[in-house]
This record gives sequence, structure tokens and C-alpha cells, in this order.
Amino acid sequence: MQERIKNCVSQVIEESVGTRGEGVYLIDIKVKGKGSGRKIEVLMDADIGIQIHQCAYISRRIREKLEADDELLELVGENFDLMVSSPGLGEPIIIPRQYIRHVGKLLLITYADSQGEPVELAGHLQEVSLLDESGANIVIMPETNKKRGQQPKIDCVTLYLNQVIRAVPEAEL
Repeated sequence: MQERIKNCVSQVIEESVGTRGEGVYLIDIKVKGKGSGRKIEVLMDADIGIQIHQCAYISRRIREKLEADDELLELVGENFDLMVSSPGLGEPIIIPRQYIRHVGKLLLITYADSQGEPVELAGHLQEVSLLDESGANIVIMPETNKKRGQQPKIDCVTLYLNQVIRAVPEAEL
């Protein structure tokens, strides 16, 4: 059932080119509950950040498509809840394309070092390369202590996405 819903959402996104839903991409779908209490959660984003009117537009199109498909509606149930939203601050990055939206922002990253040990790094995302032939990677400028006086020169850190265990956008104070 989840795969059928995912196909339905993907079709809505494809059909949204040239409309208020243009530029939106799917991150994740979760189907919770059974029967009349079923809840469908659709997590979406856009490269420049998704707008609330885009979430509303996509939500209406998904609901229309689900209700028009008798077979899928029978699987889902007529009294389903549909929630279309974007990931909030503090939610981990799930798919590589999400990094694009966070260039210049502070991330807390856990990655595997050369020995496979987890290492935590807080820093600002400088670059994202998803099409690199040698592997998709990100470049992070590590945070420094904000004390006065001489600061040691810190170099950017390049991490391949297959090294990243978890990356979470953080609020800057």
C-alpha cells in the first residue's frame, strides 16, 4: 500500500510542473494506523525551501488522486488523515538533495572517519556536489570558538555522503 501511495504522490509531483507545486520533491511517506484511523504523512521540500501554499496545493492534489482511485481508496479507507509538510529545524537530512537547501547553514554532522569510528562535527555547509564522478560530497567549515584573540586557521572538511551517518540542521544563535 505504501508503494502505491508513493507512486500516487510521485505522479502528483510530476503533474505539478508549471503550477504552484513546481520544484517540490518527495522526501518520505509514512502510513500509520489501520482502518478508519489511518494517517498518511508526506514529507516534502524544495531546493529553495517549500512554501505553505505549495504544501496545501500538493495536499489537495494527493487527496483528489487518492479519492479518485477506488482500489487505492479501499486500501487506505475513506476516513484517512493526510498531512503534507516539510522537515522542521532539527529534523535529520534524509536524502542527498536536501543538502542543497542548507548551503550556508549550520549543520551538526556525525560521520565515520577512516577507521569507521563516529565523529561529530558542527559547521557551516559550504558546498554540495551531488554529480561528482568520484562520489557525492559536501564541504563543511567547522565552527570555531568565538573567543577574542588569535584563532588558528581552520580548513574546510570534505565529506563523502557515504561517510555521513546523520546530518541535522541547527539553529544559529
